[in-house]
Amino acid sequence: MDAYDLTRELVLLVGEFKKEDLGGHGDLVAFLEWLHARKDARTGANILSITGHSVEAELAAHLGRLNRYANTYIKMVLEGTPFTTAMEFTFSAVLDKNGEVAKTDLIRMMAFDKSTGMGVIKRLLNKGLIEEFPNPEDKRSKLLRLTQNGKKAVALGYQTVPGAANMISKNLEDDEKQELLHLLKKLDGFHYPIYLNGQERAYL
Repeated sequence: MDAYDLTRELVLLVGEFKKEDLGGHGDLVAFLEWLHARKDARTGANILSITGHSVEAELAAHLGRLNRYANTYIKMVLEGTPFTTAMEFTFSAVLDKNGEVAKTDLIRMMAFDKSTGMGVIKRLLNKGLIEEFPNPEDKRSKLLRLTQNGKKAVALGYQTVPGAANMISKNLEDDEKQELLHLLKKLDGFHYPIYLNGQERAYL
């Protein structure tokens, strides 16, 4: 951890301490005692509430649960749109942002395995929300883009999906959201190159 990250974490901890310091003893000794108690609480048995094995296993379990919650919320708010899954909307939103994208590039941008990604693309093609056409720079590949119906569907999704996004982090304070985003980006920065290079087994 570099000096910037350490300072950032310390500032966030001081903010948490101030919120909980109901007795008003906001001195250094009180802060250190609070920090020690916080560490003990976080390393206690209650932190392993799902797996009961290790912090790493618990993190993986919670990330998996959050992913399922997010998919459920997004699926609910997409009712009444042509999209039936969060993946269909996300793939279409990426095309809306990037314009024409090759199939393999789209799948890699979303960090999906090829078979799952191709399944999502096939469903969107069948629904007439996207279309494929020859890549003028590479005749061996095809590009994807939104159809007019796809653009309308994405615009409709943009009106409803923010409700699901807000729900996912609803009980977090703004500074907690920023810290969580920082940590998630750090994890993604580690895993995404491994995914792109197909090196998963080398790390297991």
